[in-house]
Amino acid sequence: MSYEYNAESQRLDFPNPFYLENWFLTAATGTLCLGGLVLLLLSRGNLAHGQGLQGALPLLLGLGLLVSGLNHGRKLFTQLRFFFGRSQPHGLAQELAQDATGKSPQSDELKEMLRQNALTYPEPTGPLNGLLYAWIRELIFAPAPVQRIAQRQFQTGIVIAVTLLSFLIAWIGFSDGRAAAWMGLFYFAFSVFLLLRPLEDGARAQAQVGMRGLIVLIMVAIFAPVLLPRFSDALPDVSWLSLEVQTLCLLLASLVSVGLYFRALMNQMGGPPATNMAREQTTLSINCHPKQLMDELDRTLQDGWIERIPNRRYARVMPLVSSGAGVFSAELVEETQPMPASDQRRLDIGAAFALPRFRWIAWLDVAALALTVLGTAWLVLFGVRFHPATAEPRLFSLVTLGVAMLALASYCLRAGHVLWGRFDFTSRLVWVEMHGNYQAARMDFGSFTDRIKTEKQVINIETMTLRVWAAELDSVIFGKHTARVITGLRGTPDYARQLVRHLTDFAQEQSIIVAPTAQADLQKSALLGAINQRDGAAPTELPPAAMMQAIRAVAAPVSMPPMARRDCPSCQAPVEVDDHFCGHCGSALMLA
Repeated sequence: MSYEYNAESQRLDFPNPFYLENWFLTAATGTLCLGGLVLLLLSRGNLAHGQGLQGALPLLLGLGLLVSGLNHGRKLFTQLRFFFGRSQPHGLAQELAQDATGKSPQSDELKEMLRQNALTYPEPTGPLNGLLYAWIRELIFAPAPVQRIAQRQFQTGIVIAVTLLSFLIAWIGFSDGRAAAWMGLFYFAFSVFLLLRPLEDGARAQAQVGMRGLIVLIMVAIFAPVLLPRFSDALPDVSWLSLEVQTLCLLLASLVSVGLYFRALMNQMGGPPATNMAREQTTLSINCHPKQLMDELDRTLQDGWIERIPNRRYARVMPLVSSGAGVFSAELVEETQPMPASDQRRLDIGAAFALPRFRWIAWLDVAALALTVLGTAWLVLFGVRFHPATAEPRLFSLVTLGVAMLALASYCLRAGHVLWGRFDFTSRLVWVEMHGNYQAARMDFGSFTDRIKTEKQVINIETMTLRVWAAELDSVIFGKHTARVITGLRGTPDYARQLVRHLTDFAQEQSIIVAPTAQADLQKSALLGAINQRDGAAPTELPPAAMMQAIRAVAAPVSMPPMARRDCPSCQAPVEVDDHFCGHCGSALMLA
C-alpha cells in the first residue's frame, strides 16, 4: 500500500506511535551489541591461547547477542518514521471501484448491523474462557483483538502456574540426580516455549490451550517422577547442567510478566459501547427513472467527502427498469474516510506514565530493558570467568539464567509493541435503499391546440419506499496493516432526515415535459415562430428582405446573466449559490 499525501489534508499526518518504544529499543540494541562484542573479544583471546573448540562457547554466545541486537536495531530503524496514507486504514468490507456495482458478504454484515442496531461479539467457548469472562464481565465488549489476546494471555498464565506446580511436585519427587537434571531441562525448554509462542501472531493470535493441555501437564507432574528414572540411564548425563533453580526463577518471572501484560491489556477496554441507529423512511410517487435518484445521491455524498478524500463504497446496486411494468430495488453503502478519534500528539515518557492506557505498556518496556541488561550481564560474566581447563559446572547456570532473562525480555517487548500500535477512528456509514413498483407510460404534450407537440416515455413509480440509515462509527486497529474493528455505533438522525428530504425534493422537481433547452434550439424555435407570425403568410410567400430581417432579429446571441456567487460564512471563501458545502473548509451552507 502506497503512501498518499495531500497538502490540504493534514489530519492524517500522525505522530509516530512507537516514539517511546524506540527509546527502549535503542537501549536494548546498544546493550545486546555491546555484550556481543565483549564476548567476541573474549573468545578471540581464548582461541589465540590455543584452547580450540572448547573455548568456542563464548564465541557462540557473543554471536547470538550480536544477532539479537542487530534484529532489535533493524526493527528500530524500520519504525523511526511512521507513514499513514489516505487509503488507510483498511475498509470494513471489500471496497468497490468508482463505477463498479455489486456487494460482498462483509457489506451484508454491515447492513445487518445497521438494521439490527447492535454490534455482534463472538461468544467465548471453553471452560477457561468461561472463567475469564465471569471474572472480567466487561471483556465481552472489548474489541476482538483485545479479547483474543486476553484469552491467550489468561490461558498462558494458567499454564505457567500449572507448570510451576507440576515442576515443584516433580522436583520434590525426584531422588535420582540424572533424572532430576533431565526433568529440569524439559521444564526449562517448555517454559521458554510458553513465553515465545503466545505473541507469534501479534493481535491475531488465537487461544489454543484448553483442558487437554492442563490434563497433560497434570499427568506429567504425577507420572514423570516415576517414568523418567527408567529412561534416564540410557540418556547422557546432564547432571552438571542443574537447571532446577533457573527453571524456578524463569517460571516465577514469567508469571509476573504475564500479569503485567494482562494488566496493560485490561486498560484497553472502554466499557459497554454506545449502540443506537438513525433510520428515516418515506414513500414517494414520482414520474422519473429511479437511477436519477441514485445519481443525485452520489453527488450529494460526494459533497460530504471528509478532507476531500473519496468515500469507501462497499455496496452499489443500480435499479433495473425495462418497458412494461415490474419491480425494482437499489441500494448504496458508503463510509467516509476514517479520521482520528482525537487529536494525535507525540507521546513522551512523562505522558505515557501519566495516562492509564499507556502506563502499564511503558512498564512492560521498562521490564524488558531491565531483563535485557540482566541477561546480557550474566552472559558476559560467564565469558569473563570461563576457562575450558578449569570451568566449574555451576558456571553454566549463568548461561541458562541469561538465556531465560533474554527470552522473557523478548516476550515483554513484543507484548508492548502490539499495544503501542493501537489507533482509534471515527467515520460515518450511510446505507440508502429503494424499493418500488414501476410502470412505463407515454405522455404527449400539446396535442390539441399547440403547434409544437412533444412526447416522452415516462417511468411512473407509485409509493416507492426510500430508507436512509446513517450512523457514526467508532473503530480501532492494532497496527496500520491489520483489520479494523467496530467498537461503537451512534445514530445521526439529523443527517438521515436531511438526506431523505433532499432526495424527496429532487425527485418531485423532475420534469416530464420535453422542451428545447439549448441556446441553438431557442434561436431556431424563435426564428420559426417569427416566420409563422409574419402576417400569417407561408414561409415561401415572405419577401427575401422580410425573411432576413426576421432571421437577424432572432439570430443575435443570447446574453446570459452572470452566475451569482457568495462567500462562505466560516472561511469567507467564494462559493456558488447552489452549493451545499464549502469546498475549502467543508462547512454546511444554507441554500439561498
